[in-house]
Parts: sequence; C-alpha cells; structure tokens
Amino acid sequence: MKSNILAFFLSIGSIGLAVLIVWFYNMSDRTAPEMRFMAMDLTYDSKTAESELLKGVMAYDSVDGDLTNRVVVEKTILDEEQQTAVVYYAVSDLSGNVTKQSRVFPADIADIKGIKEEKEEVNIYSGGFFAQDENKSENTESEAAGN
Repeated sequence: MKSNILAFFLSIGSIGLAVLIVWFYNMSDRTAPEMRFMAMDLTYDSKTAESELLKGVMAYDSVDGDLTNRVVVEKTILDEEQQTAVVYYAVSDLSGNVTKQSRVFPADIADIKGIKEEKEEVNIYSGGFFAQDENKSENTESEAAGN
C-alpha cells in the first residue's frame, strides 16, 4: 500500500514538472530580432572603417527592445566582377535568437588591392620588357665576373 501511494505522488510530481517545462518553454522568447537599414551613400574602399558600415543599421526585438548596439559586422566579401562589396551583419537578442542580413555597397577594388591608377606602357615587340630583364642579367653577370 505504501508503494502505491509513493508511486502516485511521484507520478503527480512528474506530470507537474512536465506542465511547468511546457509552460516555461511557451513563455520564452523564440522570435528573432528585426534588422533594418537606412539608405546611405558609401563606397567601400581600403579606408572604410567598421563604424562607417554600422551607420544606418538598426535592430529591434519585441521583448528586448532596441538592439542596435548589439549589431556586428560578421564579414565582407568583395565581388571584383561587379565592383561591389557584400557586408554581412548579425544581431542576437538576450535570449540567443539571431538574425543575419547583408547589404551591397559599391566598391573601389583598385584601392582595396593597392593598384595604382598610373599604367606604364610596355612595348614587348621592340624588346621593351624582356630587353630590360636581359640587360639586368648581363650587368649582374659582368659584375660578378669582375669581382
């Protein structure tokens, strides 16, 4: 008889815990925050700072409120063919729900790669580029023979 009473109370306790777990689960924040972008005139180049990329980015969560200060730049991918930079942003609320979004900026690929705008013209048919290398190697050989 005592074992039946003990089993009854353990069953009631288990059911009570299950109800509490389901109730807390339903009350938890499972909605990801919203991220919005304001239009801005920015060209991505070698001098672009992360703070410039974060201007005009806002995040809001229905439970936690304004999360703009929690937005981070996750990564930036350059598209040389399109002359653009895709910037990926992420934000998480206090419950751990994450939102990721991206936006595209025009990019100065030449500046990012350090390519100078001045182009030196080399005429390979009149010995231009290759003749310079041959002369340098001949000078190096004659200097080595002289020493």
